[in-house]
Amino acid sequence: MNKIFTCLLVSSLSILSMQTFAQEDKHFSCGLNHQLKELYKQNPDLEKKIAHENELTRQRLNQKTGTVDTTLYIIPIVFHILHENGAENISDAQVIDQVAVLNRDFRMLNADTAAIVPAFDTVKADSHIEFRLATKDPWGNCTNGIDHIYTHNTNGGDDYSKENQWDRSRYLNVWVVNSIGTDGVAGYAFYPSSVDLDRFYADGIIILNDYIGRIGTGSEYNSRALTHEIGHWMNLSHPWGDTNDPGVNCGDDGVEDTPITKGSNLSCNINMAVCVPGVVENVQNYMDYSYCSKMYTRDQVARMRDAITNIAANRSNLITTETHALTGIDLTSAPTCTPIASFKSDKKMVCQGSDVLFTDNSSNAIVTSRTWTFEGGTPSTSTSASQSVQYDTPGFKKVTLSVTNSNGTDEIVENGYIYVSATWPDFIGPKNDNFETSQSYFLVENPGNNWGRFSKISGVGKNNSTCYKLNNYKNTNMALAYTEDWYYYNRLGGSKDNLISSSYDLSNTSNVTVSFDYAYATNAASSADITEKVKIYASKDCGATWTLKKTLTTSELLTAGTAGGNEFTPTSSSQWKNYSFTYATGVNDKQTRFKIEFTASDFANNFYLDNFNVAGTLGLFANEANSIELEVYPNPTKSNQSINVMYHSNDDAVTFVLRDIQGKVVHSETIEATNTDVNQKLNITSELSSSCYFLEVRSGNFTTTKKIVVM
Repeated sequence: MNKIFTCLLVSSLSILSMQTFAQEDKHFSCGLNHQLKELYKQNPDLEKKIAHENELTRQRLNQKTGTVDTTLYIIPIVFHILHENGAENISDAQVIDQVAVLNRDFRMLNADTAAIVPAFDTVKADSHIEFRLATKDPWGNCTNGIDHIYTHNTNGGDDYSKENQWDRSRYLNVWVVNSIGTDGVAGYAFYPSSVDLDRFYADGIIILNDYIGRIGTGSEYNSRALTHEIGHWMNLSHPWGDTNDPGVNCGDDGVEDTPITKGSNLSCNINMAVCVPGVVENVQNYMDYSYCSKMYTRDQVARMRDAITNIAANRSNLITTETHALTGIDLTSAPTCTPIASFKSDKKMVCQGSDVLFTDNSSNAIVTSRTWTFEGGTPSTSTSASQSVQYDTPGFKKVTLSVTNSNGTDEIVENGYIYVSATWPDFIGPKNDNFETSQSYFLVENPGNNWGRFSKISGVGKNNSTCYKLNNYKNTNMALAYTEDWYYYNRLGGSKDNLISSSYDLSNTSNVTVSFDYAYATNAASSADITEKVKIYASKDCGATWTLKKTLTTSELLTAGTAGGNEFTPTSSSQWKNYSFTYATGVNDKQTRFKIEFTASDFANNFYLDNFNVAGTLGLFANEANSIELEVYPNPTKSNQSINVMYHSNDDAVTFVLRDIQGKVVHSETIEATNTDVNQKLNITSELSSSCYFLEVRSGNFTTTKKIVVM
């Protein structure tokens, strides 16, 4: 039974009765209840086990009635920052600020305890629990207790997003993510009894990055969410219990000095007394959703201290002298670690002559000096934390960053990190690429360096031809439990792989249609689980930015149904589909690329792509008043005849580029004559075979193309 608190309506209480924080777009919602419901479905005996553990806890606490333990318990903590180089990759300073918030709240050092209502002012309590960032990782290496991990699992975070878990008997693990799989949830943590034994991999806390600290992406408004979640981690329930949501039904958390309550959701009515007449409910409790939380009660503190002195989920091992030495939190001051080199850029594909902005993203320690090396870039070296680099030559470019402080140096080398497109397109006008020849300039992009990636493969394309295969399948039958292979299909969802087309000059091509053949089968057993998708993007700036054009999902994506967990390989043309869409061209489509992006689910299998076709009608580009009025003759011509050009030149020399129907350059030359009439034979030394050719003519800022037929 809970103790009864009589509502004393004094004037000061009335003044504070409707205290609220400024409203923001989001409010805190904890995912524990949802996660427990899912756990109970999978393991019906677990609910009984938790109830039994709660009864044992009650019995232990009853035996300690009247005793107050003020022993200081210190818990080593590590933050794993899961990110894709966005705002979710929060700074170390933001994490350090969050630890300060935790220690303030758990030690009852928060100034707003002065606003606790009289009904609960006498039961507020210092937990005598503190948290310290680890200074040694599980292998004894120097760390600042903040682990930055580049991974797609920052999106849709769940138990399987808890990558690189450090031994939970030595560290409290916190994973900071960009989003959580359950809509509206800001974070969640499990009770010790629900992650005991073989569910150790789910232990710890997962929370959104903007609910960490008061700086950076965080805010004062959200900064106590982790205080709430650590309460769950130390065996505290929501004040209304585990069976419903706040504001729905009156419930009990099993703690003696917290009244039965419906709980609050964003509102902060500190006079709320809806469950038992005359009994004020503890809406200012850290385990409520009220956003005016300020306190734990004495009995909540007793329950938390019981949890961390109990063997369930190895909690009691965290506060031992041995653990403090192994994690380095026993040191009087944190050591200086060697920084871990890392960087990001605002683009990874650009046109020749464009700039890329690089930023030092190193972690683990403060960097005192750094050296960048930019292959093919201007400047080629730098020592700045952020550097803009211009690339004037085409091709893949290597980037190197070396970072140093008083403790040492670390270096990262990224080969082919930047791709620079040439000033000319790979092809002019329409192009059908069946991947059978070497004249295919498709680029493979594997953003997260995950298992699957596109690669060209022969014999399995449509009609047994060559095609591109995205290998999502992995045989995990022999995987050892809790290894990376064991987690593979739990962490596959959300990974992305890209196949980027050649560049096309479509500025003088009309009625463009883009099409391709594809084959795909899923491992999903129900349509609800088919969340994988294919998106098609277009770029007019060499891949620096992309615009979404089309998306293929569910039944539209499937060509061969379900693979039933086996590796999918198409065996007949009936397992292929053709997809096409129109593309509106304009004068800026001089280096247009298309991107096929496959986003996997946990049930994804192999995806195949063949016969990428850009079709349309190639014509002349109108070049305004200063365009060249060009005549090419004879046209049609014979293979043994010369090709002549006749035009009036302006202020610039004229460059002629002759390409075959595949877009390959056959001949190129420049006529330097200016401001005069020109009638000249092109200096083509080899005999042209019978085919269709395109003569691209460039003068200053103007371009035109003529089609030439050789018979």
